Amino acid sequence: MNTLTYCLSILKIREDSEVYRNAVNLAQKTPIESGNEWVNAMKTIASVSEDYIFSKSQLSDFLTLTAKGIEEKRTSSEIITFNMYKDILENYNKFSDSLKSNYPGIIVDVISVINRDSNINPISIEKFYLSRKQEAAKGKEKTSTMTTAAAIHKEKLPLSTDELIVRLVHITNRDIMTLQKAVEGLPYLDLKKISELCRNYSKLQHYGKLITKEQLKNEIQKEIGRELRPYQLTRAANSIRRAKTYIENILDNKFVLDTSHGINHIKHNLEYGYSLMNLIELPRRRPRTEYQK
Repeated sequence: MNTLTYCLSILKIREDSEVYRNAVNLAQKTPIESGNEWVNAMKTIASVSEDYIFSKSQLSDFLTLTAKGIEEKRTSSEIITFNMYKDILENYNKFSDSLKSNYPGIIVDVISVINRDSNINPISIEKFYLSRKQEAAKGKEKTSTMTTAAAIHKEKLPLSTDELIVRLVHITNRDIMTLQKAVEGLPYLDLKKISELCRNYSKLQHYGKLITKEQLKNEIQKEIGRELRPYQLTRAANSIRRAKTYIENILDNKFVLDTSHGINHIKHNLEYGYSLMNLIELPRRRPRTEYQK
């Protein structure tokens, strides 16, 4: 709460204002999130400021305060932070009211993505930032970060749509608009699987750098807390090698079902390998019921 009130003070948001009251009330009612106090405080302010028009100096201060929450300073974070400062100072007068009120949320999302993957390509972050700006400028700021498929299932995905798109840009090197269109067309189960896999992609990269099968076996078993049989280790190793191909084939709908079995065996085997490493969760099979004469 001290961090929140400090940030509100720096932003010159008065105690008798609606934004101040709503931010404090939200912080009191919401369970304290573990993690970064600066990002959490600024996220709270952004979430109650949808109808508040921030001045140029307030947006600049908002970025300064949120940037205090960058957990690992790298060139990528310095580049995007500098570009956002420059954008505010040079282009604020061209911002629509919708963009001015939604800009704090964009700042929080950009910093949050940097904290989740400090090695992310600066170009990917820049594309993400520009995409979020375009949406907000047109007044199309989403009320939910879930895709249509996820919304139908009333279930929260491991990654928000924006986070998923940024990670897919990093993994596939495709442009944002193409990925957004592909993700929107995915069935829910496929969307959930690639969301889980993208969240755990750093683990796949780590496993892929291990030289011997013995090293790989020891590392995976240490992570999952159980032993793998030789054939399971072979499946897991094959899934690690083909992770990028698996994700791209999901996006491109290239896994054609075998009409006699109703599954694609390559896809099924790769997913089995990921599930062995606890990287994705496969749906439980329904128990068979005996035919009653």
